[in-house]
Amino acid sequence: MTQWFIQRDGDSNDVGPLSPTDLLRLVRNGEVRPESILRKDDSAYFRASDVGGLFEAAMRPTIEYFCPRCKKEVSEPPVMCHHCDFNVVRALTRITENTISNPDEKPISQQAGSSVKKWLLRKQATKAKQKDS
Repeated sequence: MTQWFIQRDGDSNDVGPLSPTDLLRLVRNGEVRPESILRKDDSAYFRASDVGGLFEAAMRPTIEYFCPRCKKEVSEPPVMCHHCDFNVVRALTRITENTISNPDEKPISQQAGSSVKKWLLRKQATKAKQKDS
């Protein structure tokens, strides 16, 4: 499995190893930003913005699975629940919508929505002017 490491500002020690899931959680929390310095396994360091699809993946919905007997979280079925030893073939699910927190600004998902709305309003205004002309 891939392991990720983060280099914190002013700190020569790596934070990690982190699983891909842990890395996505840090992106969603705003702790890893495009300018953050990362490395994958034993590679050289690079900016988080150079990781193709990282920020897009962090904004995708997350599916969580739960044992129907004990209601504890399990991995994707089929799986044996490690809490109650139930053979989970069909699990209860919860889908979580994700955004990326930005302590300085609105969440990135809201920024994108706002920019699309502004573009659409400009487009509608241009069409209206063309009809009037």
